[in-house]
Formats: sequence, structure tokens, C-alpha cells
Amino acid sequence: MVERPLAPKWTPLGFWQRFSTIVREPSDMPLAIKMGLFMCRAPVDLEKASLPDFLATLRARSRPAADDVHVSMERIVRLRTAWLRLPFLRARNTCYLRAFTLYRFLDAGDRTVGIHFGIQPPAQPGDRLRGHAWVTVDGLLLEGPEEVARGGILEIPVGGRRS
Repeated sequence: MVERPLAPKWTPLGFWQRFSTIVREPSDMPLAIKMGLFMCRAPVDLEKASLPDFLATLRARSRPAADDVHVSMERIVRLRTAWLRLPFLRARNTCYLRAFTLYRFLDAGDRTVGIHFGIQPPAQPGDRLRGHAWVTVDGLLLEGPEEVARGGILEIPVGGRRS
């Protein structure tokens, strides 16, 4: 299959070409709206609650059904990425918001989903600490920084696991 180049962004054809790569089925639209609202509200909601309470609220919400964890993840990442490319959300494109969004919307069936937080030790004395967040399913890294797989991040226990 030969891919045609995309038309300029702001032409009707260009808009339609980009839109159709993001929204692939009718149920993507309501989910995309829910995700956009969540990503706008999450920082405010987190300020109002402790992290464990915030995570418990996320666990209690319904998620869009999926046949497979990886299908669910692909859909969430596709819709989330479209939002995070927008200028007003670009600054929020952090591993924390990406992990919260995946944790909130991922359908893993009966499998255990975990959200983890950690600190990457400074490479040299005086460097600042870097925080990270990632998501696991049944203890296996689903989405997160490469440093997690390499063992270069010290995990901070928070109690944010759900089944």
C-alpha cells in the first residue's frame, strides 16, 4: 500500500486526512471528548485530593470495553496523543498525565493494572531529581520511560493498584 502525502493542515482535505487517522470508529468521538476533559481537569482534581484518593476515584470509573489490553492501549494512546499535540495541552504532555490517562481509561479485563511513580537519581551531584510515572499490567511494563526497564528508577510506593 502506497501512502499519499498529507494535504496542508488547514485545508478541508488536510483536516479530513488527519481526522480520519485519529477517529477510526464512531465510539472514538465520545471517548476522545471524555479523555480531553479528563486531561484538562486531572491537575485540578489532583490538587483537591490526596494521590491515593485520586487514584481510587480513577479506579471506580467505567472504562471503554476492549477485547485486548494492547488494543485498548493503542486506542487510548492514539486519542490522547491528538489532544496533547494541541497548543493549550502541549505543556501538560508529561509522563504523569499520560500515565493517569492510560490508568483511567485502560480496559484490562480481569488483569491487574498498576500505576507507579519513581525518581531517577541524578547522574552527577547537584543535578536535579527527575520524577517518572508508568503503567503496568500484571506487573509488566505497559507504557513508561526506558529507565524503568533498565532499573534506573527508584519506585515510590503509593498504593495505586487496581484489578
